[in-house]
Amino acid sequence: MPNPADLVDPGWDVSERQWVADYLAHGQVAASWMGVARCRLCLRVNGSRDLTDGSFLWPEGLPHYVLDHAVRLPSAFLDHIVRRLQALDQLARDGSWWRSHAACPSDE
Repeated sequence: MPNPADLVDPGWDVSERQWVADYLAHGQVAASWMGVARCRLCLRVNGSRDLTDGSFLWPEGLPHYVLDHAVRLPSAFLDHIVRRLQALDQLARDGSWWRSHAACPSDE
């Protein structure tokens, strides 16, 4: 397991870190553990679950490392996140179900 201190990149753009951390924070729960993990850099309580996007698995506290400590993730993983976000952005949106089931004041 890599030492997070070896992966700190203080020059990593804050806005990029923000969207990466946001992506990580919204993963699906893959596993929950008894007890909590602590950040290896500042000892903050850092979660007790593993999250996934169906392709990768990461600890719940990874967004903290990215945002608060500028721990840069491997470029292959960052490229994966970009591809996933682009694919989500290109999905067709169909609001017909919502419109047909919305309660309208005039319907009451």
